[in-house]
Amino acid sequence: MEGETIEEAFRRHREASIRGIENHFNKLQKLLEAEHNWKKIVDARNEAGFTEEELPDNKEDDEPQLLGEIMEAVADIADMHINVPNLTLEQREAMLNVDQKRIFDKIKSHLISQKEREDLLENESSRLLRLDNIKPLRMFISGVGGTGKSFLIEAIKCLVDDIWHPKSGEIMCAIVAPTATNRA
Repeated sequence: MEGETIEEAFRRHREASIRGIENHFNKLQKLLEAEHNWKKIVDARNEAGFTEEELPDNKEDDEPQLLGEIMEAVADIADMHINVPNLTLEQREAMLNVDQKRIFDKIKSHLISQKEREDLLENESSRLLRLDNIKPLRMFISGVGGTGKSFLIEAIKCLVDDIWHPKSGEIMCAIVAPTATNRA
């Protein structure tokens, strides 16, 4: 952060790392709960001697309550995945945590001002003149696994596409410095 001492930066990163570990731990707890509940269902089914063919169709009206809880837990875990398809920019932005939002807003402000400069120079005949007016934004975003860096990158990617290609609906932004998560 601007005007921050090394000690302050270290403490801020330490706190962010602790929050990331807590976040990861909470996700792990949900996963373990879901696994525990799933085992209860499988054990109950096995004790009752049901075979796959004898199981109900799992329609909403005859669904066992425990199965509903498992399905809810599995849905919660699925929601944790970063590459949730078909999310709008607004939905992604609403899902950002405080730290992600601060970074996102800084990048958004920079990109919007760049786009405004680009639009002003649109009528200029010299492409070099336009290139001279591009002001790169360099940021280093760090954090332990599970802190949402990849989700933030996906949100920024959507933002870039929204600003420069609002009507195309096509993804025009390529990630050239992937994290471990979005490399796969």
